[in-house]
Amino acid sequence: MDFNFKFLPLAEENIEEATDYYASISLKVLKNFNNQFDASINKIINNPYFQKRFKQVRALPVKKFPYIIFYEVDDKEKIIYILSVFCTHQNPEKYP
Repeated sequence: MDFNFKFLPLAEENIEEATDYYASISLKVLKNFNNQFDASINKIINNPYFQKRFKQVRALPVKKFPYIIFYEVDDKEKIIYILSVFCTHQNPEKYP
């Protein structure tokens, strides 16, 4: 399927926070996170119809890391909107 994707500002902010955090630990951990995150994005692009969590919002966890990618699919425009990259270690009340 030929879907494009777009990160919304909240998702970009979430990703920046995660990469800053893992960079402070080590470059090896950051590289591993980036690889796992990219693999998850590629899975979403190749097959965007993962589990629906709420209305039209779908989710896919990032392997080996405590993050879930929340996104919506626009079938007409063939665009995947990445809404949030949520850290599951946060307060559950923040859960999108």
